[in-house]
Amino acid sequence: MSSHIERNATVMLDNLKLKQERGEELELREICASFTLDVIASTGFGLEVNTLKDPRNRFSTEAKKVINPNQLLFTLTVFLPELAQVLSKFGLNVLPQKSMEYFANVVDLAIEHRKREGLNGKINDFLDLVMHAEVETAISDGGHGGHGGHGGHGGGETELTRSEIHAQAIVLIFAGYDTVAIVLSFTLFLLANHPDSCQKVQAEIDDKCKNAFPNHDNVQGLSYLEMCLNEAMRMFPPGIFITRKCVQNTEVQGIPIPKGMAVLVPVYAIHNDPEIFPEPTKFDPERFSPEKKASRHPFAHLGFEQGPRNCIGMRLGMVELKIAVAAILQKLTPVPCSKTVYPVNLNKIQVKANDGLWVKFESRK
Repeated sequence: MSSHIERNATVMLDNLKLKQERGEELELREICASFTLDVIASTGFGLEVNTLKDPRNRFSTEAKKVINPNQLLFTLTVFLPELAQVLSKFGLNVLPQKSMEYFANVVDLAIEHRKREGLNGKINDFLDLVMHAEVETAISDGGHGGHGGHGGHGGGETELTRSEIHAQAIVLIFAGYDTVAIVLSFTLFLLANHPDSCQKVQAEIDDKCKNAFPNHDNVQGLSYLEMCLNEAMRMFPPGIFITRKCVQNTEVQGIPIPKGMAVLVPVYAIHNDPEIFPEPTKFDPERFSPEKKASRHPFAHLGFEQGPRNCIGMRLGMVELKIAVAAILQKLTPVPCSKTVYPVNLNKIQVKANDGLWVKFESRK
């Protein structure tokens, strides 16, 4: 799937080069969001939507509606997870129904097209992965696989129903769109305001990638870049809290937690606790050196969550971030501009800079 990321990173880099040549100042969040959405479209659905050139394309428009649902209902269901089922009985949906139907149709059309054309043995995106798994299930079941509607019951325990595939497609959008865009935009912004760290990342890219375009293999050695990404996630976590459902009666430091209770983990507060991370408002990638990481509790950093239910797309997300940042910094250098406001004036409700993340780019000599 990395070929999709590399292709979209090339498109983003070309876009930034044009802005650099024109001397334009730009706000990072929108262009980073367009890149991540294009990656989702290609790695998830096998579509080329090119949001950077056509920001009003249907895929982009519907995805943004899914990412920005009814805020009141969404907030209520975060704290009261069972409420979603109650609301649905009254015809109230947290996510926009028409957008959900659009993505279900996209998935169905893509699957039917691939069934007609046949699988070529390669796994290029999420739907290829699902369909290859479906074929393997059919073989292991003696030829009785496919969408029989069992959904894990009866003969094919690994079989996914079509509605489950629809749900996973929506999860891809939720997990990979705004989250990756937040980390990418804040990382570039922080590097623009910390030139020493930026130069160190660029030197590492030059050393590890040589003159080759960043790809899945050569970005694996970019350890300092990964430290910068982790520090950006610490300062500005894409998820300011995590919710988990307690599965059995338990007690934590004398506090009883009954089975079924929703537990909220305050990620932003943990990441900015000076007892865990001294001078938490300071950008310091060295916090994530192997030695510093070993000295802390492994759950001190929750950028990709932790434990058995951590982010399933963690590896893909980190590769996407590394390729994107490396592709940009290989050719360009982000620097402050007339609209730059740093330190960041952070929104009180969500991980968003009230004044935007404004920079300009200079060509590397």
